[in-house]
Amino acid sequence: MTITRPMVAGAVVALAGHGLAVGFTIVLATAAGGGPNADLDAGGRFAALFFGVFTYGVAQLVLLVSCFTLSGRVGRGSSSGLVAGWTFGLAASLFYLCGGFGT
Repeated sequence: MTITRPMVAGAVVALAGHGLAVGFTIVLATAAGGGPNADLDAGGRFAALFFGVFTYGVAQLVLLVSCFTLSGRVGRGSSSGLVAGWTFGLAASLFYLCGGFGT
């Protein structure tokens, strides 16, 4: 299989969407009380975790629907890139959010 420009463009669009999803999740979870200086008792930790997971799930659902909608309107190469980018981005963002790429 040859990698084409439309395929790369589709993958870049999907990966950029994952970046936005992770960014929104981090910002909104921090705003919900999960900041670095937050006093997280048991209820506060649950609320921040639930809000973060919920936000990430909604962002991924919106991204998935967007990828399916775009793949119906663009050519086969871009469609393959969207699917590959979404799949790789999901794996990388989950790895990051679960503590991977640690410092």
